[in-house]
Amino acid sequence: MKKSPGFTLIELLVVISIIALLASLALPAIAGSMTRAQMLQTLSNARQIHMATFAAANDAITSGATNAGWPGDCSNTVTSVQTFVNMLVGNDYLKPQDAVKLFSAPGITPGSVASATNATLTTANSAFSVYPVSGSDSSTTIFITTKNYTYNTALTPTNVPYKDVGFIVFRMGGDGAMYKKAQYGQTNTLGTLPTVPTPLN
Repeated sequence: MKKSPGFTLIELLVVISIIALLASLALPAIAGSMTRAQMLQTLSNARQIHMATFAAANDAITSGATNAGWPGDCSNTVTSVQTFVNMLVGNDYLKPQDAVKLFSAPGITPGSVASATNATLTTANSAFSVYPVSGSDSSTTIFITTKNYTYNTALTPTNVPYKDVGFIVFRMGGDGAMYKKAQYGQTNTLGTLPTVPTPLN
């Protein structure tokens, strides 16, 4: 009975080397796809924060309230990310648990807490920089960005979330997008800063 030939050690090593090479080429693409998917979720979070704030601003126009609306229109009550969240949660535009989820992203230190009536959220726990936009700002004014981006400043590998892979900008008019790191200086595309250009801390 004739014995069927098996693989030699050299052939096995060649196959293993090819598999390892293909895996090393595929891993960065897989990691990049995962990051883009995470950024897409964060963009969706930004859209929901915008919708809640837009609803607050519309209600404030109707009722004349000064304790709800765009952050810049509530300057006496909205002076930080926490007080911005307090305004949205306290006026029932967001539920506490939803607020904690919407302001999160991969790479942000956990620590946000939600109870039945409020959400505790500090700058360190927020995925976003929130700008004090007001009703007098144009629709292209930047409302929020991911915290790894500072206006017209190159991204760095240490900034979270998303380091220097890319960033998200969401404008007052209700449109936003994910951007590549090379687009940090395209201010005509990204939008303008509000009258008060410093984000809430």
